[in-house]
Amino acid sequence: MEHVHSTPMAGTTVLVTGATSGIGKATALGLATMGAHLAITGRNPQRTESAAREIRAAGGEQVDVFVADLSSQAEVRRLATEILQQLPRINVLVNNVGGYWDSRHVTADGLEHTFALNHLAPFLLTNLLLERLKQSAPARVVTVASHAQAMGRMDFDDLQGERSYSGARAYNQSKLANVMFTYELARRLRGTPVTANALHPGVVRTSFGAEDPAGRS
Repeated sequence: MEHVHSTPMAGTTVLVTGATSGIGKATALGLATMGAHLAITGRNPQRTESAAREIRAAGGEQVDVFVADLSSQAEVRRLATEILQQLPRINVLVNNVGGYWDSRHVTADGLEHTFALNHLAPFLLTNLLLERLKQSAPARVVTVASHAQAMGRMDFDDLQGERSYSGARAYNQSKLANVMFTYELARRLRGTPVTANALHPGVVRTSFGAEDPAGRS
């Protein structure tokens, strides 16, 4: 007699980026209660371990922890290498990591922080993990976008906001880039058992946008 899993996500490995707070942690907690094997990423080791403990307490018996600053492309590549070494399968990739900054800040790569974290990080990570997703199929890539994309415009002459910067404009542009990336990824994956979706999570009360580099030394 075929064994029937008692929970809907049992046997499924889900990787959630930016899962130490807010929507990312809520997503991981919800999936854990459904029986998924969670893997989470966070920038701060202590906060990431704390989130993992909370997820385990909620029912996520197996929670893998990865620490990386995804605003750095070198860190994204290192993270992808560690994930591929530790996770033999990835059924769902949730590109949740993101942020909002009122003041312009550049990353270690010299890129505008909002564009680097909100778009380039999920773009690069997804492509680095895509073969593993295909091998684990059926699989899904879910990118957390926003209705703010409707107000976005891709300023290809000033993607980094060097000539003129606005936190809202940079954020809206990055969310539009998320949606454009998802549509193109879905087109390229057509006919395969891997799907790509973008979503608007709704307006929720989190600490999103509270961290601004203007106060950093």
